[in-house]
Amino acid sequence: MGIGVKAVFFDAGGTLVDSRVGLPLRAKFLAERLRSLGYDYGETEVLKALREVGEYVRSLGTDIEYSRRYLLTLMLLKLGLRGCIYRILEPLYEAYKEAVLADVYIYEDSVSVLETLKRRGFLLGLISNTTDYESLRDILKKFGMFELFDSIAASALTLWRKPRREIFMYALSQVDVEPREAVHIGDSLKNDVAGAKSVGMYAVWKVRNKQSLDSMQAPVKPDFVVEKLSEVLDFVELV
Repeated sequence: MGIGVKAVFFDAGGTLVDSRVGLPLRAKFLAERLRSLGYDYGETEVLKALREVGEYVRSLGTDIEYSRRYLLTLMLLKLGLRGCIYRILEPLYEAYKEAVLADVYIYEDSVSVLETLKRRGFLLGLISNTTDYESLRDILKKFGMFELFDSIAASALTLWRKPRREIFMYALSQVDVEPREAVHIGDSLKNDVAGAKSVGMYAVWKVRNKQSLDSMQAPVKPDFVVEKLSEVLDFVELV
């Protein structure tokens, strides 16, 4: 085990797993469920409403998480549905979860890296921005990762989104380690690298294609840059 490092934390989407289609598939599942409930809306209408809700939330510029049920409620209001929301919200929530689970895939080295780190004695944690903890849990279980984690800090539970310091400190407290004893790996410079560095953790940036940080004029620089998670294994043994 690396000197001083006791825990390795990961981001979820874009780091361990990813989506093949994204919002259009969610709109398809939601439109089908709406039709089954007697409301004739097409995929295009539903997708437009979903995107408008997303734009609205982003315009707020807040680091507070909104629940998926709340976002679906806003979508229904965009579609002009009001009095029936209490009756159809749960079926739509289930349809959205089904879409997420059908769409997600895992990077080929995710499980092997987690298992290797576990065997080497590291504590493992997940720090994820997500509107729905249940979906995150189901994804981790689908790919055999849920039981490998000692800590899961999901913004749907903490209410704070990365890069807020609070969600990183919460994750650290779950496994009782100091920031200098932990490494965080993620694909976002703002959310993962800047967030981890703000509390004193080591930060690893996972990129699709290695880039020059100097050319990007990044406001914060990671301690290590990787294209594949397996490259992390040597790094955590050295810090």
